[in-house]
Amino acid sequence: MGTTSETLVRERRPLAIDRRVTPHLVMKGMGKLVEYLLYAIISLVFLIPFVWMMLGSLRNETEIFQYLYPFGWRTVVPVEWTLKNFLDILGLSPEGKAFGLNFQRYLFNSAFVSFGVVCCSLIFNTLGAYFFARLDFPRKDLLLIFVIATMLVPFEATMVPLYIVIRTLNLHDSYWALIVPWYASPFVIFSLMQFFKEIPKELDEAAIIDGASYLGVLRHVIVPNALLEFQFIWNLFYWPLIAIGKKELQVIQVAIQMQTTQTQIYWGRTFAGAVLASLPVIILFLALQRFYIKGVVMTGLKG
Repeated sequence: MGTTSETLVRERRPLAIDRRVTPHLVMKGMGKLVEYLLYAIISLVFLIPFVWMMLGSLRNETEIFQYLYPFGWRTVVPVEWTLKNFLDILGLSPEGKAFGLNFQRYLFNSAFVSFGVVCCSLIFNTLGAYFFARLDFPRKDLLLIFVIATMLVPFEATMVPLYIVIRTLNLHDSYWALIVPWYASPFVIFSLMQFFKEIPKELDEAAIIDGASYLGVLRHVIVPNALLEFQFIWNLFYWPLIAIGKKELQVIQVAIQMQTTQTQIYWGRTFAGAVLASLPVIILFLALQRFYIKGVVMTGLKG
């Protein structure tokens, strides 16, 4: 009887928690520490140039490189804060008006061209990807290889023929010269094709049985590559420099390069222009980040 009581008392005692630090926990903690340290280093590598550019745009021209050595807080933080560089590139100051600067026009040109290409991409690239991924037809693999092979051709090899085509069609010095060459992209077609392949065909068949067409099914597909396409067109420099001769039709990237002359580099205006060129892409990415991440995650799912 006593033995039974002692057994019940032992069973009712709370189990002791082993709080000893094992080598496994130490290694796990060290791994997390190294992981967070790598994340911090990567973040600094990407953030430091942007912070330097942004603070440099708020300095006087003579102050930007004045305090580089010895390194101190003045190297990073402006001593005298000013908005003169932004006023110059926007043409709101006497110097900006004298140089004919009008960066708001260049921003509009870049936005107009980027949105135009994205709209074309959503139509032609999506139709092309859907064509290769969902429809069966003879020699489809051979045609797909031909499309993908165009990704291996460098732009420098097609630049002159492309410019000749643009001039022959009388599209140079117009928005069409910046939109038409990029209305379709083999890389985007290939990426979207992988996305469509992961969607079960049963969904198509069920929708068609319910009376929807292929275009009706396609209309409900999430396209995660629109943001990347927008960023690619927004950052174009070489082709707009070649295809556009009118200053009022140039894009923001070329306008920033115009602040470098044979005799002087206007670093303050260059930094201010780079800040203006970066903000739309950053704002757009932050606003659509959850949709973009969702699209990337869905691309990796298996049907």
